[in-house]
Amino acid sequence: MRLLVTGKTRSGKSTTLHRWLSETLNRDCWLRIILLDGKGVELNAYSNLPHKPRLTYYGPNELDRWADILGFLAIGLEKRYQQLNQRGLREADPDDKRNLLIIDEVQVGCRDKENGRFIKQHLTRIAEQSAALRDVIIITCQREQNSVPPAVRWNCSAKLRLMGNGYFHYQPDGKPHIAGKIPYLSLDEAITHLKDCPTNDDKTIDYLTTNTLLDLLQAHHSDQSRTARANATLYLGADGSGKTYRLQKHPDPKTSRRIYADLLDSHRTWLLTILESCGATPPTKTTTTQLATLAMLAIQAEPTTLLLDNIDHANVAARKSILTLINATEICALAACPPDTPTLKRKINPLISRCTVVRIPPLTTEQAAALADQELPPDIPRRAATLRRIVDMGSGHPATIVNLCRQAKRGTLRELRHLENAPKRFNLVWLLLIPILILIIIWRYRIDSYMASALLLTMLMLLRPIIYRSVRQTST
Repeated sequence: MRLLVTGKTRSGKSTTLHRWLSETLNRDCWLRIILLDGKGVELNAYSNLPHKPRLTYYGPNELDRWADILGFLAIGLEKRYQQLNQRGLREADPDDKRNLLIIDEVQVGCRDKENGRFIKQHLTRIAEQSAALRDVIIITCQREQNSVPPAVRWNCSAKLRLMGNGYFHYQPDGKPHIAGKIPYLSLDEAITHLKDCPTNDDKTIDYLTTNTLLDLLQAHHSDQSRTARANATLYLGADGSGKTYRLQKHPDPKTSRRIYADLLDSHRTWLLTILESCGATPPTKTTTTQLATLAMLAIQAEPTTLLLDNIDHANVAARKSILTLINATEICALAACPPDTPTLKRKINPLISRCTVVRIPPLTTEQAAALADQELPPDIPRRAATLRRIVDMGSGHPATIVNLCRQAKRGTLRELRHLENAPKRFNLVWLLLIPILILIIIWRYRIDSYMASALLLTMLMLLRPIIYRSVRQTST
């Protein structure tokens, strides 16, 4: 098995190594155990175990020793293959002893100016030729690129991507990907376990394969998902009825964390929101189905209250993810508009039969007036008319009424601003009397026609803005 473990700092790489070593270091199947520690703090304690004479440890200040020991292993491959040929075998028997090579933070050695070239050459040869010998190679780094030689990455039989807080994405060759969580194990607990447990010489079963890796790590993964019904509540109410407020105030006496997700976002986005709220960072190329599995496992990690808002906006494809999360969480609360259309019925009805439904009725006129009177400041001009208008526009929805009151306070509510600042209408009759009087004067005194035309045009030019404004006020 050749395993590549990647993940950022404090994502759980050291916990993975401690889990592995605590379960396998005492097995009597190792020809040689080599620990190369790029940090110098995680693997050093294993070198002090009294009953491990075949264990070799080198820290980050002994990179020349890294190159020497890897070169020794690479050169020894030819001799071991010759021994297989003499026995008439093409690959080692499951009972044969094998080498265990663990390199923590391999980029420390590969980037060294003096020894990095030799370390990469020897490591590449080991990765390419050790599979038939059943050697176990575990390499950890923060990222694959610029840390591990390409040939080593290509020849890894499995990759374990850690995303934080022990959450992982496991990719064995030729098999479905698995997501889950590795329980935390400290260095002291691993050492104590090794000292207390005797040497295991069971050779009947080959435990050291990609198939049994998760069992050795005692990982919780998607095959262990529980199916018990959750305490789920569905709040149904129109927009502005206060369903989001009721959702966020949903009681959670037994849980240790609350996670809120708005399903107005895309399916992938709100799944990522849930994962990030749980402290996990999934890979960039993870599919939506894998994200849903990871979210389920992240929620199962500890008692959680999951709040899903606007589930009526989620597409039909997201229904399976929603039901999976409902089953995984300790307490779940959802909010949606009433299913008044066939499309909404297809989305909401499966959840109605699954949850306790709480329908949020609109406020009565008296309740709406009391709420508006409480929210509206006393210094608003024409307060009584404004209050009546807000109650009429609110339609009994608390959030809408509160929002209208805030707009009225800021002076940004268009209907109320028009009501307060409406200018007085100008009577066009008086405006039309002016040119009529001019015509009467012209006819009475028989003024020259050129002079009369000039006078009339001048008056019309002066009165044009007033006429235009009056016509606009009359039309509105």
